Amino acid sequence: MFARVFQPLTFSTIAVVLLLLINNCASTNPSTFSDAVATWYGSPTGSGSGGGCGFENDVANAPYNGMIAAGNNNIFKSGKGCGACYQVKCANHSLCSGSPITITITDECPGACNIEAFHFDLSGKAFGSLAKPGHADALRKAGKIDIKI
Repeated sequence: MFARVFQPLTFSTIAVVLLLLINNCASTNPSTFSDAVATWYGSPTGSGSGGGCGFENDVANAPYNGMIAAGNNNIFKSGKGCGACYQVKCANHSLCSGSPITITITDECPGACNIEAFHFDLSGKAFGSLAKPGHADALRKAGKIDIKI
C-alpha cells in the first residue's frame, strides 16, 4: 500500500488561488475589445444588487466593491455567466475616460436589454467609473452609452 502525505493548504496558497479566479476576466487585451451597450440602475453611486446570482448585498463589499452588472441573455447565460468578469470601457462619448474598468456579472437584465447582442446594466457606481474625473453624474445622465468589452 502507498501512503499519501497531504500538506495542509496555507492561507497564502488559498489567497493566490482566489486572486487568480477573481482576476480571470473575459477581455484583458485592449486590442480585443468588441462593441456592446451599457445602461445603469439603482442609485447613482450605488453598488447594485446580486439578485439573479444570489450574491444579494455582498456586491458592495470586496471583491466586487460595487463594480457589478446585470447582463442580457448572451452574458447571463441562464445563470452560467454569474461571477464572470469583464473589462469594459466607455466609447464614443465626450465624457468617457477611455480607461477600462473591471466588472462582475451578478444579475440578469431581461427584456429590453436583449435588443442588443451584448448589453450590460451596470451599477450606478460602475457606470460613473467610466467617466472622466468629475463627470460621473453627467455621463449617467446620458442613460445609455456605447462601450467596448
